[in-house]
Amino acid sequence: MNLKTMFGIGLLSFGVAFAQDSYQSATTQSMSEQELQKQEEQAASSESLTSPVPFVKPDIPKDSKRTPFNAILHGKSYNRFSNMAAANNTDLLLTYPNLFANRKFFYMEPTNKLGIISLGSFFTAFDISKAPYDDSQLGRLTLGYAAPGFGFYVRAGLGRDRVSNENAVVNRTFGGDDWAAAIAKSFLGLNVAADVDWLTTHTKTHRDPDLGAESKDRFDSLTIGLSLTNAPTAKNFTWTLGARFVNFLNETEVDGDVQKANDPASFWEITPYLRTGLSVLENENARVLIGCGAVFAYRNYDDPVEVYTLTAVLQPSMLGEVFLGENKNFMFYGEVGYDWVAFQFLKNNNEDFNRITDKMDVVTASVGFRYQYKDFLAVELGLAENMNLLRGPGNFFTSGETVVDFSAMIRF
Repeated sequence: MNLKTMFGIGLLSFGVAFAQDSYQSATTQSMSEQELQKQEEQAASSESLTSPVPFVKPDIPKDSKRTPFNAILHGKSYNRFSNMAAANNTDLLLTYPNLFANRKFFYMEPTNKLGIISLGSFFTAFDISKAPYDDSQLGRLTLGYAAPGFGFYVRAGLGRDRVSNENAVVNRTFGGDDWAAAIAKSFLGLNVAADVDWLTTHTKTHRDPDLGAESKDRFDSLTIGLSLTNAPTAKNFTWTLGARFVNFLNETEVDGDVQKANDPASFWEITPYLRTGLSVLENENARVLIGCGAVFAYRNYDDPVEVYTLTAVLQPSMLGEVFLGENKNFMFYGEVGYDWVAFQFLKNNNEDFNRITDKMDVVTASVGFRYQYKDFLAVELGLAENMNLLRGPGNFFTSGETVVDFSAMIRF
């Protein structure tokens, strides 16, 4: 047998042996996998089908708006149109007092005559109340408490005057006299708030003479509000659903006989509303939000006028904000929006008169600037024009109806 034949036989024998060894290894590996799967099935079948399933608490983030913009607390110059996707401002904290929890700051705003201090749980505020039908202004004191998920406050701004002489005793309650309270609670990722406010809209008098008729003049309003929002857990689209009830009273009572005035006439009103907000453009340095409010109001005037109105208002708005500088210590923000009276029906039963109106009101714009020094001091300056529907007590107005807001905040 020559060398080539011997080499070929040896090579063939080695191939057969290698193939047999590979087959045995594959068979062994396949058997091992089958055994493992069989063991897993046996282990699963041995579990008790009646054993309790462990409760897993939903992972709801404390602040699901994961953006540096929403980590900022602003003053009144920011978010004038109540875009619900925007960051919090001081007005929103006073609407939902549970948002004061774990916040420590001192806020001052001279243009709006407002000051707030929050100690993380207890908080207080100084501001003013203004009578809508005269120039009376009274200082108000707010005292509140907030814990994570719950908060409340009470507020009072009081003014009294008592004059006595031989013929009569006259008690006066100054316009702007105010009693109020609010409460807020979070649950299931939502936030619910309720508030009540009793405001003297014009100086009231009560004459109690020794001789003659007793008379009382009353000018006040009672407002009750309720709102629900998904803001605590909203990621992008944010909404608030609410309603407000107002009972306005303007009357004179002489010896128990009530005579209601017609300028302005007493009325009651119920106003459900919906406000939304959505981020449409956003990166780490800038974002643009759009928002819209829908307000539906029914107002019924009492005697001596027989008038009622039904109104639907849409309030579209846009808000843009941008960080400036490498350390993002500067911020610029601007807003624009208007009120569109989509439908208003007025019916005067006394004169058999009715009127239907729709109107897009004048566009309103505002700009603001914020500077933050390190992590404990921030100042804001806001400027707005033609804020006809948003005039607040204490705002500074020039002849061109320009609103200037300046505030500062010290954080701890």
